[in-house]
Amino acid sequence: MFIVTDNPTFTHTVEAHVPTDGGFEIQKFKVTYNLVAGEEFEAFDLSTREGSSDLLRKVIASIGDLVDAERNPVPYSDAIREKVIRLPWARRAIVKGYFDAVNKEAEGN
Repeated sequence: MFIVTDNPTFTHTVEAHVPTDGGFEIQKFKVTYNLVAGEEFEAFDLSTREGSSDLLRKVIASIGDLVDAERNPVPYSDAIREKVIRLPWARRAIVKGYFDAVNKEAEGN
């Protein structure tokens, strides 16, 4: 069965390689994505930081598994989304998670 919907969403766990003294730490969080396809996707200028940030705002439906420095849960909000997408390692993880998901082919193909 193939499901057709006007607003497809999907949730994936992504891994951010967060810089630390002398290396990095892998931190995982969940992102629920909105599918952006076709002409709508092409409208974003991914060669600019502003254009790629606008795309991230569009594809991110929510972000989960976030905590503060004291490990207290942080609820998702637009303000939190903005803090997260300002971090290069988080941007990379979110973008990679999105494109891996929408471009995934079956193993062996």
